[in-house]
Amino acid sequence: MAINIKNFLNVKNKLSKMRDFQDLGHIDGISISAITADLYSDGRDDITLFYFSEGAKYASVYTKSKIVSENIKFNLQLKNKLVKALFINTKNANTFTGKQG
Repeated sequence: MAINIKNFLNVKNKLSKMRDFQDLGHIDGISISAITADLYSDGRDDITLFYFSEGAKYASVYTKSKIVSENIKFNLQLKNKLVKALFINTKNANTFTGKQG
């Protein structure tokens, strides 16, 4: 599936379930954009990108389960205490892939 990203960081209002947030005032150091990847086939925004120009501190909480996906293994190895971006997908992804999945 190809994702059309031409609307990322575009300031015009779009079809969105987040009507109240479309008029959110400027926040220094943060850019927020939502677009449709057509995950729901109805045109609503379904992926969001938060960009932090100076980086942002973050915290993580994980399950104690011994069965973890590759993205969790990757996250556990991170040493950097700042993130530059946060990408949110509104649908669940298949996390168990590969030989052990």
